[in-house]
Amino acid sequence: MNRRPNQSRSDYDAFSARDASFKAVSPDKHFFDPKVKVPLGKRLRRLLLALALLCLLGNFLLNQFVRVERVVVPIKGLSEAFEGFTILHISDLKGARFGDKQELITFALGDEKIDAVVLSGDMVSARGNAEPLYALLDALHERSSATPIYFIPGDSDPAPASMSYAAGGSPFAPWVLGAKQRGATFLSSPESITREDQTLWLTTNTHLSVDMDTLQRQYELQYLAALDGGDENEIELATYNLQWLENTRSMRKAIQEDDILLTVSHAAPAVHELSGSLTSRIDLVLCGHYLGGLMRLPGIGPLFVPSSSQPRYGLFPGDGTYGGLSREGHTWIYTSPGLGSSDTLYPSFFFRLFNPPTVTLLSLTPSAL
Repeated sequence: MNRRPNQSRSDYDAFSARDASFKAVSPDKHFFDPKVKVPLGKRLRRLLLALALLCLLGNFLLNQFVRVERVVVPIKGLSEAFEGFTILHISDLKGARFGDKQELITFALGDEKIDAVVLSGDMVSARGNAEPLYALLDALHERSSATPIYFIPGDSDPAPASMSYAAGGSPFAPWVLGAKQRGATFLSSPESITREDQTLWLTTNTHLSVDMDTLQRQYELQYLAALDGGDENEIELATYNLQWLENTRSMRKAIQEDDILLTVSHAAPAVHELSGSLTSRIDLVLCGHYLGGLMRLPGIGPLFVPSSSQPRYGLFPGDGTYGGLSREGHTWIYTSPGLGSSDTLYPSFFFRLFNPPTVTLLSLTPSAL
């Protein structure tokens, strides 16, 4: 009797039969490569890098918008007529744009009541691009055409007046002329705002500390030399110098004991600059310059302020007068964090870190102290 061969037999069957201990569900370690475990230190580094990138992204988005800081400044002897008088303080725009027409700045301000606007320098900066400043002035004027705007130059702005500009038809810088054409007042002479029986004077430290008689003689000689030379631009500049000096002299005579002195300075004044007969009477200084340290760490403050007079060459200087409201004797000093970031004082890799672009609304209130 012939028997058919078993067709189900295979090499695998034979293998299985010979090695009954093999199980497909629990393969030997030689069948697959073992999973490599990432060291804890490497995982922590990856996590920190991811967190750093997330913080930088959030910081970048934060820097696209403008923060409004609100500060109340108590002024001794302030009359009820100036109660709540609100100043919009803007510093260090440095040619930055917040929207094509700076609309993000005015959007941040909303419907806030503003009695005066003060720009404390470096609004154009060394790049000399005045268009962002002009856009800001236009936006502020459109918001409220009746609100006065005062400005001074910063140390990085082109000089406000020089005979080197005369070839263009005027001894004054084009950016100054452009700002004045848009309704802003260059604070070359003291300005005043009077309510009832009290006057608030807007000045620079120079107006209060300059030696009037010495400067008078110098400017008179310049004026006579300009007349002899017959150059109309030199005559215009010499006349301008004599005029602001005369306005300053008139202000010194007109100031009353109960008047309020508000000084605009690009950088915070040194202590000795507040010790003169008039400068010691300053109630409030508005300044900027240091951009709040530019890069800040929460709970620590600014990382770096470029100043050889500071301990540790300016590293971790503490807030001091580099940001916010502080007091020196009778005088309040408010230092704006500013809006821009580009600055020749800082290394090129510095940027605004945990220090959003900021404008400030300072409201004055009476104080007995």
